[in-house]
Amino acid sequence: METTTTTIRSLAVDVIITETTHRDAVGILFYLATIIVRSRTTGVERIARRSRIPGTGKTLARDVQRLGVRALDKLTDGFSTRE
Repeated sequence: METTTTTIRSLAVDVIITETTHRDAVGILFYLATIIVRSRTTGVERIARRSRIPGTGKTLARDVQRLGVRALDKLTDGFSTRE
């Protein structure tokens, strides 16, 4: 099993993307991407999305590099940094 963690930092929140992949000689047996939004002020973490579609985590990271923080707007809706 291979686990890759990518952290995307912004002003108010950090987005942590954890991708777990299990492969054999034929191809991918198991894939899970977990996207966690963490408040920078309080440290509270919330799972925003889970996906079993291969490549989802890499796609999100690429979109954030291309579009900036706007790509994360859907993930942070309803997530208050003040509590």
